[in-house]
Amino acid sequence: KHSQNTWNESQFHTDRTNNPGQPPWAPRQLTLAEQEEADMQKAMALSTSQFLPAQETGVTAAEKPYFGPVRHEYHDTKNWIMTTSKATAKEILLNPEPKDRQRQPDTPAFLRPSPAGHRLPGLVKVLHAIPAAREALLSRECLKAKYEHHNEWWDGVPIQSPQVIHGEEDHDTPPQEIIHEGQRLIAFLDDTERAYGSAEALTALPGLRDCTEDCTIKEFPALWYDAALRHTPAAPLNHIFQSTGARARGEYFESEDITVLDLEIHQQLFEPGQTLYDALDSLLWPNRDGSDPEEIFLEKVADVLVIRVFRGDVTAKSLDIKVPAVWYSDRYRRSSQPRIHQMLADKVAIKDEIDELEARKQRASAFKSSRQSDKPVEVNHLLQTAQQHFIKGSDYFAMTNGIASTETEQEGPKSEAYRRIAEELKVLSERVAARLQAFEESRDKAREKLRELSKLFTEPSDIPGETPHDKYTLRGVCAEPETVYVQERSKPDDEDEVLIDAPAADHWQWWRLSYDAHAAQPTSCNKVREIEVLKAVRDGPPSAILVYASEQAMSVENKELPPQLKSFVQTDNLAFAAELASSDHQSPPPDNEDPNSSSTPLPSYNDINNQQFSPPPTAGRDKSYDEYIP
Repeated sequence: KHSQNTWNESQFHTDRTNNPGQPPWAPRQLTLAEQEEADMQKAMALSTSQFLPAQETGVTAAEKPYFGPVRHEYHDTKNWIMTTSKATAKEILLNPEPKDRQRQPDTPAFLRPSPAGHRLPGLVKVLHAIPAAREALLSRECLKAKYEHHNEWWDGVPIQSPQVIHGEEDHDTPPQEIIHEGQRLIAFLDDTERAYGSAEALTALPGLRDCTEDCTIKEFPALWYDAALRHTPAAPLNHIFQSTGARARGEYFESEDITVLDLEIHQQLFEPGQTLYDALDSLLWPNRDGSDPEEIFLEKVADVLVIRVFRGDVTAKSLDIKVPAVWYSDRYRRSSQPRIHQMLADKVAIKDEIDELEARKQRASAFKSSRQSDKPVEVNHLLQTAQQHFIKGSDYFAMTNGIASTETEQEGPKSEAYRRIAEELKVLSERVAARLQAFEESRDKAREKLRELSKLFTEPSDIPGETPHDKYTLRGVCAEPETVYVQERSKPDDEDEVLIDAPAADHWQWWRLSYDAHAAQPTSCNKVREIEVLKAVRDGPPSAILVYASEQAMSVENKELPPQLKSFVQTDNLAFAAELASSDHQSPPPDNEDPNSSSTPLPSYNDINNQQFSPPPTAGRDKSYDEYIP
């Protein structure tokens, strides 16, 4: 038989010595690391491309691992995983049914907490309830001809406004967009028929989208201020959030603008029962005794003052400071500095006195032997132990002398000596206890004197020249991201209260507004008392956002929304009405109801008559915190 010629592919995969291997012209095989890098570069290129490759149809074989969008109608789910585009992930908050999202009569609308955990939605809600802040954020000098709408804007979907780009201009969002988004939110909170909305479209803007936690609290007023100055520099309410801190020594003067006052309570300066004034004193005048001629003060205090107060101790479980419902800025004005310097000097002297009393009490109450290894022993405990020893010794010697009775003439000499020593020790113990009690009383009197001294310019006083005048009231608190406390304007319950409180034109009610995504009914709007708000700040998380407003800020008239913004909210209300109608149409009728019968549509918020409720008590608002909370 002759041999048959056959094709031998292996000959093309051997080296010059006929050993298996790659021929010289074969491409070099990539290492695993190189292959992963190439796949990653390809995936990144695909993700940034505007035109993705055409999808294939049918089932195709993939010879190499593929990272990117799905290319087939069919794919094995075992070979695919879901991943995030960033290192951090946001919680997706699911909304209840439309009927459970309808605003109830006489309840304020609010903004749902951010999945990122910051408290900007709560701050915007509080600012909306302050007349001057509401008017400032409406920015009537910077209105658009028409406000674009998106049916999912209320749920956080940003509205992409059309822009005219010339040539190579920057495509970034214009700065005034933060003003327009603020206008939408204020209008929404005014007239919406929804129970709540979202501020995610605001936080998606440049300058805020990359902020973490409470960074947005500081950045939003600053960005809004910059945008307002660019558009309308002369607008009267541009500076409503702007405070100015100053430092002066002789002719030297330095100032700094502040939009949000960051107030950290350092652990070494923290004392139980501390007030907001004490914390501000520590911030402006740390370790000051009043002798330094340098002056540190607030040259200007914003009409709407936002304070972020937090404990510097990471182990702190609560804020644990007393926050006043009424706060006066006179204490931190330059005109008050001479009196404040004297107060600081007096406080240092009283604190030195308290320290001396504490040291004397320690020396009188603790005994330390000459041996360094021994621990101090309480003197009272030592005296009582010695007294018991001699009492038992006296009884013992009386027994050993064969005398069981307690008659004095029958006791032995040693028993009498031991009893006498025990009585002397008892007298000495009582003297030590009385002395310690005197130290404590002197210390308590000094502390009370210190507290009285610390009240300078914090409440009305009978002393001439010490009564403050620049009054601010607490308007809102953001303690936890999902809860906000806010004062809303309300109406009296009946005509009798109108007659009784006739001089008071406005009535304000504290509300607790919260959103729990894991509850069956996530929204909660409850009236609360002022005392409950103050306790919530003191006993709540070790960080809180406090918003105070001046009397001038509260006296601004609440005007109607501009027509463009009113139209925007009406459009959103129509979209919500369509949601309600669609939900009612899809919901199965009750068992006892005829499916062909017509149902009465749910009334809208504007169609429901306003129910009246009693205003919160206003008497005693200027009282001190201690009269409310013991």
